[in-house]
Amino acid sequence: MSRLRIAPGQSFDELLNAAPGALEADNEMRRQIQKGISDRWYALIGVAVAGLLGCERFVEHLRGPLESAFASEVARDWSKVSLNDAERAILSYAEKGTIDEESVRRRDVDALRQAGLSDKDILLLATAIAYHNYSIRIAAAFDVIPR
Repeated sequence: MSRLRIAPGQSFDELLNAAPGALEADNEMRRQIQKGISDRWYALIGVAVAGLLGCERFVEHLRGPLESAFASEVARDWSKVSLNDAERAILSYAEKGTIDEESVRRRDVDALRQAGLSDKDILLLATAIAYHNYSIRIAAAFDVIPR
């Protein structure tokens, strides 16, 4: 049950629907992000951010195409799972962007480029990281399930 009386239940959609235009804006943001990056990258970022924020209870809802056990491992400590170079660079960037965004430096962006990502990919990844930080924090604050 949501902590807000205007949004009964545990649905993120119900919560956003309580504020005029918020659900539509959120849907469009997610659509644009998911159109630009792979489902796997989107899910990896989501479960890693959930773990970094201490919200492992959300991993099953955010895992997308990831196997449940693998998603749980990523949330616990993404640095200990088998990832390719691009995924490792993405989650390193996601960790800095979640824990201490001011610590992100040019070398972090360069590491993403060296892993084969374009500047457009990097911008979409940064947006996905910010989106997951926002949605997971809102879901935790109001006791609803993120998406």
